[in-house]
Amino acid sequence: MAAKSKSKSKPKAKKKSSNVETLESAGVLVSEQFTEGDRKTVESLSASEVSVLIKMRKKRGAAPEGQHHLRPNVFV
Repeated sequence: MAAKSKSKSKPKAKKKSSNVETLESAGVLVSEQFTEGDRKTVESLSASEVSVLIKMRKKRGAAPEGQHHLRPNVFV
């Protein structure tokens, strides 16, 4: 009797978020007026750099809503 082979389907991988999406959802930046150069710069950040920016935002607290044009997108 032949053994039945169970077909195991691989779980679908989650779509990887871009650095811009990740940082925007964490409240670190607002990308409404980003240029393509801004986007490329943010996307060149490593995962650990993105993580540090998110941790810094948590420590500093939420930025004022509706005044994103007044807040810096990069911590200085």
